[in-house]
Amino acid sequence: MPDIPKFAGLALATLAAGFLRGYSGFGGGLVMAPFFTRVVGPADSVALISLIHVLTGFQGVRVSAPLTDKNIVLPLLISAVICVPAGVYLLEALEPQFVKTVVAAIVIVFAIAVSAGAELRGGPTVVKSILVGSVSGILNGFCGIGGPPAVLYLLGGGRGASNRLRASFIIFFAVLYPATVLTLALAGFIGLHATLTAVLLAPIYFGTTEGGRWCFHALPSRWFVPVCTAVLCLSGVSMLFG
Repeated sequence: MPDIPKFAGLALATLAAGFLRGYSGFGGGLVMAPFFTRVVGPADSVALISLIHVLTGFQGVRVSAPLTDKNIVLPLLISAVICVPAGVYLLEALEPQFVKTVVAAIVIVFAIAVSAGAELRGGPTVVKSILVGSVSGILNGFCGIGGPPAVLYLLGGGRGASNRLRASFIIFFAVLYPATVLTLALAGFIGLHATLTAVLLAPIYFGTTEGGRWCFHALPSRWFVPVCTAVLCLSGVSMLFG
């Protein structure tokens, strides 16, 4: 288990990440990654993010599965899972400081894109799904945040009902993170320390995800974008210049 100040920092980031994930169906890894990378380093950060999502990934799956557009999500998932090992290879090959900078940049760019209402325009196709899924898989293996390409793609797919989009996000990550954990374990990145820390953080993530899910149904959706944009930007800037 990490020392108390480090664990407190990880716990606070996990709390915010769980709420965001419960509310939107995505974004947990985007909040965790900048803070986790600063506290434990890039490799352990990816391991922790992936393990926490595996331990809590069953949340919402039963309800979300029937709402998911499988014709879009399935090829997206298959290509993402296949490409996770390429991301893990990059994690091994590149300098930690470079990884930190890339993670911060991804978070900031994605936050700005969401705030501007950016979408990947054009109808979904199998080829597009495979290409986007490949990028998502590489990013998930590299830094634990494979969401941005897939989320923007699904948002731009013409399937605008928020409950269906949220369901697709939940199913996508429920499958992607176990594949990432398996790949990381085979590469030697999943150790006892990371596993125990993830077990301690998972209940926090689980609880705040439930709180975020309640807010999704109870609060006006217009509140989400400015709040999550501010949180994501602050977390990315904190790591980029911290």
